[in-house]
Amino acid sequence: MIVPSSDILTQEVTSWTGLTLLHAEMSSCSQKVRLLMREKGLDYISRPIDLAANEHTKPWYLGINARGVVPVLVHDGVVHIESNDILTYLDGLPSSAASFFPTNEAEQARVEASLALEDSLHTALRVVTMGFMLPARLTTKSDEVLARWEKEGATNPNRLKEVKWWRDFAEHKGVTPAQAQQAVAQYIAAFTTLDEELADQDWLLGDRLSVLDIAWFISAHRLVASGYPLHRHANLNAWYKRLLKRGSFRQETAGSAFITHFFVPLYTGIRRLLGASLGKVVRDMR
Repeated sequence: MIVPSSDILTQEVTSWTGLTLLHAEMSSCSQKVRLLMREKGLDYISRPIDLAANEHTKPWYLGINARGVVPVLVHDGVVHIESNDILTYLDGLPSSAASFFPTNEAEQARVEASLALEDSLHTALRVVTMGFMLPARLTTKSDEVLARWEKEGATNPNRLKEVKWWRDFAEHKGVTPAQAQQAVAQYIAAFTTLDEELADQDWLLGDRLSVLDIAWFISAHRLVASGYPLHRHANLNAWYKRLLKRGSFRQETAGSAFITHFFVPLYTGIRRLLGASLGKVVRDMR
């Protein structure tokens, strides 16, 4: 999706040349885009957005993307938003790599349906991340930030939904058991479907790597990092391990050494000891 020039208040971006990606390290949508860019061998200028410091809620960033979410791609001054739309756009740019998108109508229908399902689970992925991967006290947004965000997005229904979600999160001091159960149920259903599709093929689109593998890998990796027992889906688990051996996928999931290899495992381990892990929610759903 291209943002109309009339909606861009931070005019400086319209003069940028080349590919510039505004993104965040832990953002799953940013990870999808970075992964495709690695696979396609596309060079770009990296502009990290600090979500912990609420940089995405400040006027400079909201003047680029009024929704206040990442990533944003700026190509020769044209602003592109919505991660799946960005993936489509990037795949069409000149590259020595093969296309990651459908080659016929049957594949097109399959990809559209699967990407729509993956996209519909965005809130569920947030629930898992904020509920089981990171402590609520580190991710809760202040009343001041939410009030400013709400005021500046009064005409943007998507942003108002974001504000409401974060207000509820702050009020309940984290995700609620009901939210966790709903998110887990959604992912069990989605992963069961993917597992069945992988019963007689290596990749989600058949015999070749595609955008579906990129999109669903990021979701699967986030759930695994949060404590989801992916081994309960044998075919999906084998697919996930195959992708982890691929250079670009391994690089994308390396992340910050401290966060990836120390902080998150420590936090999920503590939750497991306290009987409040994501794995326990999954087991209780049986």
